[in-house]
Amino acid sequence: MKQLINTLFATALLAATSISANAAVRPQSKTIIVESPAQVPGLAQNGAEAMYLYDTNDGRAVLYIEATGGRALSTIDVTDPAKIQMIGQTPLSAVSAFDFMQGVGDKAVLIRYRNGSGVALLSLRQFKHPAIVEQSAFAQAGASETLGQTGLLLTSAEVPIHTLNVAQTFEVVDTTNPSRLGLLASVSAVKERLSKEDTGTLFLLNNDGVTVVRQLPVEEEHQTELDQQRGN
Repeated sequence: MKQLINTLFATALLAATSISANAAVRPQSKTIIVESPAQVPGLAQNGAEAMYLYDTNDGRAVLYIEATGGRALSTIDVTDPAKIQMIGQTPLSAVSAFDFMQGVGDKAVLIRYRNGSGVALLSLRQFKHPAIVEQSAFAQAGASETLGQTGLLLTSAEVPIHTLNVAQTFEVVDTTNPSRLGLLASVSAVKERLSKEDTGTLFLLNNDGVTVVRQLPVEEEHQTELDQQRGN
């Protein structure tokens, strides 16, 4: 009887050991691969804050990883997932950690500082060496939206840009050259805004009247569509 008990105990112990060993083995898949930061050089980023995926004009895909409280940005080539390569790390003059907001044209991205000090533009004109573009118009920006491929619409009010019945100051910024932004207009005490989507026209109403913001590429595209419809 004692021998039988010992045999059963040994069998149970062997089974438990086998289960434990199998649990430690990761399942394998023929269709999905998971790679941890430790497995891919460059993806291990201590204190990573945020990331942004950028497509260059020459067909490459670049992953930017913000770290060290916004003071550094790692640039990683992820065009081929099987051959992810670290390009380099660039020091930044960011005033705090930040979040990536939205692309501006094809060579910049808008960022918002987490300490509440406003927004800035991250120029990707030299994508291997991104640089922050500071501008006074950005300092108090509470909300923002893009104007086509070459512009930004900012407001200093701490309310969404489409909020009605709240007077806001709107600033129109030309981002054609991310390294030298151009403040085209500052329209104060705007009571209401309307937009005409087919031509990209924006109407801003204040006590002085209506300010019209036009987007020439959108107007040209719309006119071309009209001509095609008319058979011209």
